[in-house]
Amino acid sequence: MNVRRLLLRAIVGALCLTAGVAIVMLLAGTLDDTSARILLTSTEVSFFGLLGVPAGMLLERNRLSWLARASAALTAVSFALTLAVTWRHDTPSALWRTWGVVGTLTLAAAQAATVEARRRDSDSRAIRALVSLSMVTGAALTTLGVIGILGSVDGGGYIRTIGATGVLDVLLLAIVAVLRRGSGPVGQTHRMRVDGQLVEAPGRDFAAAVANAIREAERQGAPVRRVERA
Repeated sequence: MNVRRLLLRAIVGALCLTAGVAIVMLLAGTLDDTSARILLTSTEVSFFGLLGVPAGMLLERNRLSWLARASAALTAVSFALTLAVTWRHDTPSALWRTWGVVGTLTLAAAQAATVEARRRDSDSRAIRALVSLSMVTGAALTTLGVIGILGSVDGGGYIRTIGATGVLDVLLLAIVAVLRRGSGPVGQTHRMRVDGQLVEAPGRDFAAAVANAIREAERQGAPVRRVERA
């Protein structure tokens, strides 16, 4: 079973658990402090599971494994800190700051992993430039957030700068998504033999088609040993 499928099953299970716990609490009328923490914890499992999906996609495709591992590690640490904050009755300020910094880094790594996992061989120069710019705005937003948390910066101008950077970051990601959807699938296909089996794979050139064919074969659990031009 691949990493992404395992993560998705865990997320679905956590969502079902959250819904079940919420229904039982509402019907029984026992939504006390402990019950609320249990409900919040099950929700956190789903949220951090979703954050881990882009890392699983990168590992599955054998792309930027260092980024995938860093994102997965930050997600795990952030989840542990979130549990600690959820279940402590008197959370010290140092733990709150640590949770905020690690959470900010986790979101930034998840965004970077998502952007890399969605890269296409058919991406135009404009899309690639926008993707690179979104990496810059994501890094800037993370830096501003961490500085604000550690330095207790609460000035109106600083907060507005963070907000404007965040809006720009989301705008870039949305534009890239729209442009990719508008470009449609790769029209050109190439014929090749993958371990003796004749296949057709899309790609802007033969090398890109080979890469797509290998990823598809590995996604289905078949290790590729030989590729030949048909």
